[in-house]
Order: sequence, then C-alpha cells, then structure tokens
Amino acid sequence: MNPITLLLIGGYCQVDPTTSDTEDDGVDDEYQLEDLEVVAADYVLKVGVSNFRNAWESMGPDYERVDEYGLGARESLAEAVNTVIGLLGMQPCEVLLRLSFGIDGPKEVAMKLAVRSKDESVSDAVHEIVASG
Repeated sequence: MNPITLLLIGGYCQVDPTTSDTEDDGVDDEYQLEDLEVVAADYVLKVGVSNFRNAWESMGPDYERVDEYGLGARESLAEAVNTVIGLLGMQPCEVLLRLSFGIDGPKEVAMKLAVRSKDESVSDAVHEIVASG
C-alpha cells in the first residue's frame, strides 16, 4: 500500500478578550505531519479467544485456506513468530489462524498458515497480507 501524507491546514485570527470580537482577516497556517502508511493489518481487530480448539472446530473448514511461506533467514523461531504477529496484528475478529513454524540448520524459517473464517474473502485477505509482507 502507498504511504499517505497528511497535511493539517488551519488558521488563526486575533480575538478581542473584552468583547470576543474577531478580526475579519485571519492568518492561514499549514503544518506538515508525519507520513502515515496504512496496511491491511491496521484493519484487524484484536479479540481474545478463551478456547481456541472449540472456536477452530466451530468455524468449520468451508472457507479454510492453507498455504506455506518461506520466511527467509531469521535468528530464531521466536524472532520469526514475533515478525508474523506484528505483520498480522494477531487475534483478528471472526478469523482464526493456526501457524506452524520450522527452521533448518542455516536458520531458514518456513511457516504453514491455516486460516478459518466465516467469509472466504477474509481468509484470502489474511494470506495476501502474509504473502505481501
């Protein structure tokens, strides 16, 4: 996704403290704000699941999507897991994710991602986030 640049435009005018009258001509100001990048994971709502196994089974396999991704060289599995958690925002609403990680000798990490949701487009969107991340 493309970064969004926000520009705050405003102005001010002089106010007479005794009458609260304002001058007719104000002064415009522009304030440059930081660039902001909005990604798909920003739209994920974190919701706790008390019993993942029951929630997974109740979601059903109708819109389940499973794929495998190479995550490249990582220092550890913990670092790979933290990267994916940051990428997805984790604990998304109405979506359940099951992740399996593996690492070989030269620290190449692979991940298997299974997603279940009540909507096929949501399952696909989660995989798109990971594939583009």
